[in-house]
Amino acid sequence: MVKVRYHRPGRESREWEQRLLADDDRMIVSSFEFTLSEPFVINEKVVIKTGCRGILYDLLDRWYNVITVFDGKGFIGYYSDIRTPPERFPGGYQATDLVLDLWVAPDGSYTVLDREEFRQASLHDEHRKKAEEVLTELIGTIRDGRYPPAEVRDIGLRHPLHGFGRG
Repeated sequence: MVKVRYHRPGRESREWEQRLLADDDRMIVSSFEFTLSEPFVINEKVVIKTGCRGILYDLLDRWYNVITVFDGKGFIGYYSDIRTPPERFPGGYQATDLVLDLWVAPDGSYTVLDREEFRQASLHDEHRKKAEEVLTELIGTIRDGRYPPAEVRDIGLRHPLHGFGRG
């Protein structure tokens, strides 16, 4: 198990445990089951609901993570939190959520999430600027067919839960 702590400015920090799958100097990979108070809806379509599974790839040198999301039928998409690079502590790691998120469907279409909340968030100027830069970078990698990053694709090919979709 690995502890994950996320701080979102203006909100309480959250901490939870996930099943540790891999941990090296590039990334920490863990798996979890979504437990949501209500389904996650994008463009009037439920994309994530309680019972879906996720594999979280927390890239240690990046300002974002990648979550591969699965339902009972297989791969349904990628979700990325734009956040500070993780900092380790005994038994886990922590990061600051920079509010902007990105959903990427299996066909490569994407949706930027939480823009209004980002506009209103109490972020340091450097974090706000970095979040916007990272979002632009991620959109570019999607358009160029380089999302998710190679590290995620490489480990994904070896992981039994990741035999679906673009992985």
